[in-house]
Amino acid sequence: MNKNVAVMLASLLLLSPLFGLLLYFFEKEMTAKEIVLQSLIFGFLMGLAELFVFEKIRNRYKKPKITDENNKENLK
Repeated sequence: MNKNVAVMLASLLLLSPLFGLLLYFFEKEMTAKEIVLQSLIFGFLMGLAELFVFEKIRNRYKKPKITDENNKENLK
């Protein structure tokens, strides 16, 4: 399965229900339809953020890989 599809499915299947449970227990004036809609939107947007925003942040602060002994001495 493509990584992007897997990330989107995981965010929709894991983050959406968790956010929906938080809304259900902490928001007293919302209907079930509003909770479901907001949790699906939250899961979708978190999936997009994971694919495009968080990946760039991780790549920017990634430590360089050391491949041989010469590189170890150069990094010191």
